[in-house]
Amino acid sequence: MDVQTLLASCYASIFSRLICYPLDTIAIQHASSTRRPIFSVPFRTYYRGILPSTVLVTPAISVYLTIYRQSKAFLIPHFGDTTTTYLLAGTTAELTSSFIWTPLEVIKSRLQISSTTKEGSLSENLKDIWRKEGIRGFYRGYLLGLVVFIPYNGIWWTVYEHTKKAAPRDWAISSQAALGGCVATMTSVCCCHPLDLIKTRYQVATTTTVGRVGGERLEDARGVVRVIQNVLGERKFGLGFYKGLGARLMCSTPSSLISMAVFEYFSPDKTAENALSSSLHEGNLEGERL
Repeated sequence: MDVQTLLASCYASIFSRLICYPLDTIAIQHASSTRRPIFSVPFRTYYRGILPSTVLVTPAISVYLTIYRQSKAFLIPHFGDTTTTYLLAGTTAELTSSFIWTPLEVIKSRLQISSTTKEGSLSENLKDIWRKEGIRGFYRGYLLGLVVFIPYNGIWWTVYEHTKKAAPRDWAISSQAALGGCVATMTSVCCCHPLDLIKTRYQVATTTTVGRVGGERLEDARGVVRVIQNVLGERKFGLGFYKGLGARLMCSTPSSLISMAVFEYFSPDKTAENALSSSLHEGNLEGERL
């Protein structure tokens, strides 16, 4: 296990979460159609759930980034430092870490859309999920999450790695990573936002906050197909699927910029160089045997 990568991913998660959490809260409220006018509530409300979110999400991010690096190191000797490697490594990281991610996303989203202190309580949300849906409630939207994030991660890592390669060589590694994170996030969010919106609305469909919205929103709990039908009926030409896109970009872009700059600053990616060096070393040893 790469301890340096684990620690760097922890630093990246904490830095980006502390700075960008209010933006993430606004984005979740937009996607779930529970947003309130900005500054209509105390600013601290936008940090509701940050402690459990940081404590719970940081290990998941650490697992995710570490698995990506290790998968990439394993795949490079077979496929080279190519798009195929990035796609496969990103998919492997998502499939492995999604079992941790889904319960965390369900809880985090519920905390962020809550409109009262009680609804924003971690213990209250845990009891509410367990009482209404049992263990299945914590994995609400699990398969849909895979549908969203497997293509998202494939796009993200491919764009990120190629953008880093295209960045000026005289830039610091953290600057290259910041550019890569920024471009990768804008590209993948724009491509996958409709799926993410459906997932978010389905995950929070059984909350008290959504219950107060009433109307067709109560029907979201019936399933993904019903969520899609409701979104289609809310705006013409399917524009409802891009509701909250601006808010999501405003949150995700600086978050990725900060997290990847911090991550690569503390743990520069030497995977390709190490794989090439190892390959040359093995070739030299083989030559000596001959």
